[in-house]
Amino acid sequence: MPDLIANIKLKKIELYILYWICYLLLFTILQGLTEGDFLTVFRNEFFSLIPKVVFVAIVVEALMADLLFHQKIVRFIVVYVLLMAVFALMLRLIDNYIILKYFLISWTKEPILSVAPFLYNCVKLQFVLTIPFCVKLYQLLNLEKVRALQTEAEKNIDEKNLLMAAKDGDTFLSVKCERRMVKMNFKDICYAEAQGNYLVIFTMNGTYKTYLSISDLQSKLPGVLFARVHRSFIVALNKIESHNNSEIIIGDKKIPIGRSYISKVREILP
Repeated sequence: MPDLIANIKLKKIELYILYWICYLLLFTILQGLTEGDFLTVFRNEFFSLIPKVVFVAIVVEALMADLLFHQKIVRFIVVYVLLMAVFALMLRLIDNYIILKYFLISWTKEPILSVAPFLYNCVKLQFVLTIPFCVKLYQLLNLEKVRALQTEAEKNIDEKNLLMAAKDGDTFLSVKCERRMVKMNFKDICYAEAQGNYLVIFTMNGTYKTYLSISDLQSKLPGVLFARVHRSFIVALNKIESHNNSEIIIGDKKIPIGRSYISKVREILP
């Protein structure tokens, strides 16, 4: 696994290097044809490359992963605009205090906060971000598609396991009840309720009291057959007769649905 992660990171770095080489060559050719001086254009772009690389890396590898992919759109836009302003200002500093001072001596310096060059740098930052942004977005959409297919496959497997477990009379739970081990078929269990220091398991054949915690019982029961719907209740899915947003009915027992379990119950129950 560590080798696989290292290989993925290495390929990502190689792709970034290739991208920035292509950017330098493409921009040098396009602007060089206009200005008639390829060497000067290449040199100027090279000296202003580091802020662009850092800006793209922050947006693609940090902001998109932490904010955009988690649907924090407004926060992403605010942070993105602030970052663009900061890095556009950094490019203005490089223009005035490095490029114009040492290479383009004959050019007239403009104030750092001049609107036109500042906006030009913002457009350039947006331009260099476009391709990495689209690639990362495609990866996200592809990942979501894979997860959807995986979830569907797991759901089909769970449904098959549920049918098999329901038909299997040898599928059972063993717990210690009142100093003796009791063996219960999963298909006979209706629900379990935590009552103080005890846990009471209600089955088709009677009730059983045990010192087992409800969390321990949950770990012993198959998730395709049982679900915890409250901090004090676990129910057998195939024993549920009716339900709404606040409670589940099994026989004559009304079982409350805990607030922290509502979303999970909605996923399990139609």
